[in-house]
Amino acid sequence: MPAFQYNSTVKDGVTIVAIAGSLDVVSAKQLDAKLSADIAKGARRVVINLSKVDYIASAGLGIIVGANAALKKQGGEVRLSALPDKIAKIFELLSFSKLFKIHKTDTEALASLSGK
Repeated sequence: MPAFQYNSTVKDGVTIVAIAGSLDVVSAKQLDAKLSADIAKGARRVVINLSKVDYIASAGLGIIVGANAALKKQGGEVRLSALPDKIAKIFELLSFSKLFKIHKTDTEALASLSGK
């Protein structure tokens, strides 16, 4: 499995997080630490790009759901972008598509957050 990678940038007040590799039990802890650090630095509107994620375990899903819940309490939210088909199917099967606004691209997700 490819190594987990996390990269975050800020554009127009929105934190864009690009994740690559596998989100398993071990990398979910890394995701939690890095995403929590971005939130602690003031991120309130977050787009998570999953285009390069090849596997996601329940631990990884839990971190993303938890981050969204924490941000909603602070008036923010997580939006998802560029889900590969197999990851999108998981979100659909678990009805997570009802918890998140899912966009085809980062640009689309950013546009949807403008004015918030």
